[in-house]
Amino acid sequence: MYLLFLDESGTHDDSPVTIVAGIAVHEQDAWHLQRRLAGVLESRLPKGLDPLDFELHAAEIKSPYGPRRKPSPWEAIDYPKRMSILDEAYHALSTYVPQDPILPPALFGAVVDAAYADKLERAYEEVLHKFDEMLTRQGYLQGQPHQRGLAIHDKAVVEGDLQAWTALWRRTAGRIGVLTHLADVPVFADSTASRLIQAADLVSWALWRYYGLAKSEENWVRRLWPDFDHDSGVMHGLIHVTREFITGRCMCPPCASRRPAVLAEPDPSN
Repeated sequence: MYLLFLDESGTHDDSPVTIVAGIAVHEQDAWHLQRRLAGVLESRLPKGLDPLDFELHAAEIKSPYGPRRKPSPWEAIDYPKRMSILDEAYHALSTYVPQDPILPPALFGAVVDAAYADKLERAYEEVLHKFDEMLTRQGYLQGQPHQRGLAIHDKAVVEGDLQAWTALWRRTAGRIGVLTHLADVPVFADSTASRLIQAADLVSWALWRYYGLAKSEENWVRRLWPDFDHDSGVMHGLIHVTREFITGRCMCPPCASRRPAVLAEPDPSN
């Protein structure tokens, strides 16, 4: 079974994009990747600090001084050290080697422009279908029974809606099709208890820095581009839902990887 850990970003009212993203790992890799991420904190935090008190939450690591109900433990760490830890966490994530090379981890994400009224629902539908498609494709390529998948999400107000949407998509085709390989509706857990949900946060935050800022910042997501699910040169695991793709104005990595296939298709207006 593959476990898809998800988080969201850009859900505030004035955000130019809504992002749902995360990482899918085979069940046999879940413990090993958690230990790899935990090891970053265990080796890099100053002595005397308990790594269990620190969450790999990228926005909090970068800016721990915002208004909060309680102080962030990251306030005790100086800026250079915090950024060094954040950089090491991305390195640990992007260089992880799976226990079985035919069952590698893969990143997934959907970035939906604010112009779409159903942007949050659309983002989840895209991500879950891309995950489902990977499980289908992987089974065919390996000539083995398809893996099942389970999505695990950080606790969020979207819980009820997402479970209802997913239950529907498992029964009937939505905009994209029927989900055929999910073992159940998404389950929710507290990110403070799961390093893999924290890994999903690293992915969604990196995408936010690239797509959500007025001045795009690629230094965090650059190392992650190769890890999004891909096949035959197409980045299947990341979808940028924007009208600028149709007009040819967006050439971000996922849009650029799809453009040759789109241009090769016959013009439906003819």
